Amino acid sequence: MSEKQVLVLPRTVKRIKLVPPDGGWGWIILLGIGVSNVFNQSMLSLFSLLYGDALEAMGHKTQGAAIVLSVMLFVSNFSGPIAGALVKLTSARFVSVAGSFLSSLGIFVSGFSTNIAHLIISYGVLIGVGLGFIQNASFVSINSYFKLKKSIAVGIAMAGTGIGQTVMPHVVRYLLDKYGFLGACLLLSGLSLHGICGTLLIQPVEWHLKKVEEEVVIDEKSLFENKCNATGEVYNRARRATIPSVLLENEKQKVDSHKLLSQSFTQLQQNGKPNVPMNEQIINTNGNKVISMLKNVYDLLDISLLTNIRFLNVIIGTSLTFVSIQNFSMLYPLFLQKVANMDKQETANCMSAVAIADIIGRLALPQAQAKFNISVKMAIILTSIWCLVVRQILAYQTDMYVLLVLSLFYGIGRSMVIVSRNIAIADECRMDQVASAVGLGMLSMGLLVPPVGYFLGWIRDYTGSYIVCITAQNAILVIFLIMWIPDMLYQYCKEKRKQRNRKDETQLT
Repeated sequence: MSEKQVLVLPRTVKRIKLVPPDGGWGWIILLGIGVSNVFNQSMLSLFSLLYGDALEAMGHKTQGAAIVLSVMLFVSNFSGPIAGALVKLTSARFVSVAGSFLSSLGIFVSGFSTNIAHLIISYGVLIGVGLGFIQNASFVSINSYFKLKKSIAVGIAMAGTGIGQTVMPHVVRYLLDKYGFLGACLLLSGLSLHGICGTLLIQPVEWHLKKVEEEVVIDEKSLFENKCNATGEVYNRARRATIPSVLLENEKQKVDSHKLLSQSFTQLQQNGKPNVPMNEQIINTNGNKVISMLKNVYDLLDISLLTNIRFLNVIIGTSLTFVSIQNFSMLYPLFLQKVANMDKQETANCMSAVAIADIIGRLALPQAQAKFNISVKMAIILTSIWCLVVRQILAYQTDMYVLLVLSLFYGIGRSMVIVSRNIAIADECRMDQVASAVGLGMLSMGLLVPPVGYFLGWIRDYTGSYIVCITAQNAILVIFLIMWIPDMLYQYCKEKRKQRNRKDETQLT
């Protein structure tokens, strides 16, 4: 008679779990962040158009523009860790509102600039801190509200920047022609205040978390071990009650003697440490306070993330793409005016073409990435190669219609690099470390922007060639690809090996 095999199903228990809403009030937050980006983040691409003539009147060329823009980008990214710490201490809404106010103040003050030092303080410092605060706090808010639709949500929110880059060049051109440099800056600072209205819509995610019921498999082995441990403790206590009183008294005396010895030693330490001078005690106390303070800063900024080699590779790689793209955005209007001989209207048209394609890319490419299950890192690599090829071809063109088409192509590729940058950083850390991780990523950008930006500006002025400068910008993307592609291949081979091992184990069982 054969034994019957009984299938024992694992025991499960239902529990309620709070998860991000992946929508709901999150869509309203995306609308508010988008409004803020229209009037604030778009200032990055408007620098040459708004301040180009003012810098020339001050006697500065490409190198001077690179200095001001590099300072702004450095301050913006250096303020990232500060913004991350402030988000932890206050809230994402407070930091976003403060950033919008500082950005508006910087545009207002820049209208009164009479030399490059004034622009460095107003545009470089004030606007830089404002944009850094907005960028960090906005992404933290989106990351807390969205989990499955994170790429799509970031694309929608950053589409506001694309809308601003489409519309604002024409607004700036009109304001410069109608009211001059000072009037344009004053009116733009008023428009920038709309960012405060948008960021006020940010609410804590705890107000909108969804309750989801899930079944959890009970680990009966762990329960059995815990039960055994508990039974052992009860048994030891019960057995201890049967020990003769003489042995208990001896044990008690030993414990009491150890306790008295410990107390006397502690009192001796507290009562003066006679062998240690008072000034050394004060120095030791102050040293402990400094160490404690540094440890709190270390924990607040999550500096331990920098010990992860893969995290370092990610933040440095994304920083290189950022430097290359932002420097090209600064150079592109000058290239159109000086090399292609375009007027301000034609220049604004090409910049709007880049921005329109950027909007389309930010809305469409995350959908395609999710549909075809392409990783964030792979999306950045592919679109970086796309941007590199398009920009190198663009550098040799002067026909307006060809440049319009290439501007569209470049805008589509650029959009995915910008959208996926912070998502790639967030994927390398825990949820509670996102604010600090994004801040450290911004810090790495800030450290790279001034020297690299200044070097690229020097190349343009020294060679007198925009083609050479654009080629140097593309070389930075090549360095990024050299850093990321080997790591991606290693991860791919590692995952394939794991799948093969799982398949072999399945076949053996």
